[in-house]
Amino acid sequence: MLNSHSHHGHSHHGIHGCTCHTLSNYDRKIKLLWTALIAIASFAALEFGVGYWSHSLALQAESGHLLSDSFALALSLLAAWFVQRQAARGENFARMRIEAIAAVLNGLGLVAIAVWIAIESVSRLQSPPTEILSLPMLVTAGVGLGVNGFNVFLLHDSSHHDLNVRGAFLHILADLISSIGVIVAAIAIWLMHWLWVDGAVGLFVSSLIFVSAIPLIIQSLNSIRNKVSLEQ
Repeated sequence: MLNSHSHHGHSHHGIHGCTCHTLSNYDRKIKLLWTALIAIASFAALEFGVGYWSHSLALQAESGHLLSDSFALALSLLAAWFVQRQAARGENFARMRIEAIAAVLNGLGLVAIAVWIAIESVSRLQSPPTEILSLPMLVTAGVGLGVNGFNVFLLHDSSHHDLNVRGAFLHILADLISSIGVIVAAIAIWLMHWLWVDGAVGLFVSSLIFVSAIPLIIQSLNSIRNKVSLEQ
């Protein structure tokens, strides 16, 4: 009887400790997502303005992706806040299902962005602009590289074990790659006046975004299906 009582007390402590640990993780996750959201949303408008002024499709495409990142991060924040409440009640299945659904939506958002950038890039390759201001394009992409690099660093650890954060992380990682591509395009335009590189980089970035989105969607759908099976 004494052993049974001790075991019960240990189990209760373990559950309570696990809940507190889970809630602490979600507090940290929400703070990280807020930081990334503020940094990205603040830079997106600036990048679009410079892209429009410099006639750079690659820069405008990246700013559009940044805007979508803001929505993706807002979705991840909403999901994290909601599942934090579910975790406090011990509703683990509902919590994990919400995270997976948010990840699917983020993955579909990535696919939509990839298709939009691809269409715009093909149009730009067929009818390249007569002038692109490479220096503003280069400076803005450099700042974007710093902003995206900072956010990738923030979310990298959490992305390994959280589908919801991984969806947001992949958005930002794609933006980091986009920034590198725009820098390359700006240098090529500046040194060799290759205006077609702007559209080519956009098409390349579109392919990378699409490739990164498909595994996230598949993994998230499998996660949802497995959780539904377990609940039944």
